[in-house]
Amino acid sequence: MIYQERLETAKLHYQQYHKQYNIIAFLRVLAIVLGGLTIYKAIGENSWWWAATALCLIIGFFALIVKHKNIATQRAIAKATIKINEQEIAFFSQRVFPADNGAAFQVENHPYAYDLDVLGEQSLYHYLNRTHTFLGRKLLAERLLVPNRSAIEEQQKEIKKLTPELAWRQRFMAHASQIDDSASLYQRLQQWATGAAAPLHKGIVLYSIIAPILLVAALVIGYGFGYQLLQSIGKLLLTLNMLVFFSFIGKMSKEKLGFEHTYAMLYAFKECIAQVETHFPEKNERASTHIAQLSRLLDDLDSVSNILVSIPLNIFSFYHLHRYRALLQWKRTYGTHIAQWLETVAATEVLCSFANFAYNNPHFVYPTFNNQYRISFEDVGHPLIAENERITNNITLDEAHFIILTGSNMSGKSTFLRTLGVNMLLAQVGLPVCAREAAIHPLPLFVSMRLSDSLSDGKSYFFAEINRIEQIMTALKRERCMVLLDEILRGTNSEDKQYGTIKIIERLLSLKAIGIVATHDIEVCKTANRYPEQLQNKSFESYIHEGELSFDYKLREGICQNKNATFLMEKLGIIRSEL
Repeated sequence: MIYQERLETAKLHYQQYHKQYNIIAFLRVLAIVLGGLTIYKAIGENSWWWAATALCLIIGFFALIVKHKNIATQRAIAKATIKINEQEIAFFSQRVFPADNGAAFQVENHPYAYDLDVLGEQSLYHYLNRTHTFLGRKLLAERLLVPNRSAIEEQQKEIKKLTPELAWRQRFMAHASQIDDSASLYQRLQQWATGAAAPLHKGIVLYSIIAPILLVAALVIGYGFGYQLLQSIGKLLLTLNMLVFFSFIGKMSKEKLGFEHTYAMLYAFKECIAQVETHFPEKNERASTHIAQLSRLLDDLDSVSNILVSIPLNIFSFYHLHRYRALLQWKRTYGTHIAQWLETVAATEVLCSFANFAYNNPHFVYPTFNNQYRISFEDVGHPLIAENERITNNITLDEAHFIILTGSNMSGKSTFLRTLGVNMLLAQVGLPVCAREAAIHPLPLFVSMRLSDSLSDGKSYFFAEINRIEQIMTALKRERCMVLLDEILRGTNSEDKQYGTIKIIERLLSLKAIGIVATHDIEVCKTANRYPEQLQNKSFESYIHEGELSFDYKLREGICQNKNATFLMEKLGIIRSEL
């Protein structure tokens, strides 16, 4: 398996980087110790040679810091790659889904999400999801809940292009895994990015440049050569510089409020965006450079509250004031773009998730599309059912716009409806479908299969079902839709249910709906006799052989002939058979 091979390679890389990391850590300590000794020697012996050696060691120490940081990043990416491949192996061997299940994005009264298990544990979202950021998880849910049917072929092209690029996808996802974000963080960041950013007064800018130079000159010359006037000027500038710094420390703290250590997350974003810019040249807007700049500025300002460091640093250089000025300039120039840049990472995460699905299911096919209201699947199965357990069927919806589906309990009606619905959804987000061949008119999808009572607002199951049917009818008045209904009107008596079901089917036909209604009521099936050009009867059968109930889950023409409820109750001893 390719994932096992990549796992072994990632482990080897991790070991190499870990070894380099430890060696450089030792060299850093050694450079500090030797640097201290050479500085002591240089001062004690007044030797230029020792001073030069000390300078070289100091420069080497800082170079080792940079190298150490780079190795640490590479080690973290190798570790993340190990985890990615371990998760894919567990996904294949144990059906362990590696990421969030999307339950937090559930939408009340959605046309199909709850009925088709789009979100939640063991859902389609759970199966697809390989995102790591909050924005990525949110965007994946949006793509599944509101597919862009006008851009399907474009999405197909992007997925096809990225599917074979396993190494690049895993590298991108490894960088994305370093991002530790949340919904509230993006809200704060967006508020900050669009907030006011008035430039500093020109007088303050000029003073922050000139005053440190005058201060150092006054102190060095005044105390070096004993000039009282310059000493007094130096003391005055010390006081003024401190007052100027303190007058801005509140503003600087407010500007970075809520973004302590955000620079680390932004640096991870920068790495992700750099990967996108490299792999997709058409998206290269140098965004990674600007994000890296913001990361550094926030990092630099992070120490402003450390008085022991910031007071002397700003008295003699106004370092934080200059960084604050640069941050305001960054906000004015790029603040309105930051949301779009971060969303680029989210969109790429979703694309990687989709490409990963296509890569893991090479036998799935990309459907062709038409505008003739024709939906056809050959050997269609549910993508979340394991291949060795999956039963496939053929189905075509065209001139016969609607199908009445019958079958005994557990014969496969509901699974088949979900199979059609899920594959229609896969097609509409640009993914391959679980079929040997498929031709689809991408219609809006509406499903009513398992609505529930709402105790919070006092609505009964029946009322919830009526609301869903009203929602479907309203949509059909605007445009033709694909509709999948399973045993509707369960919340009323049998006679009312039968009459109501027939009337709903007739209304669906008048609105030119395309789809299937599943029912146990044989009388409902007789409706096809009155509408032979628009309705078809199809069924799933069950069989009792030598006292055992069995199913083949194969779709057949006509009305279901066998029943199993009485047999099951007798077998379990709930009722007794009459001799």
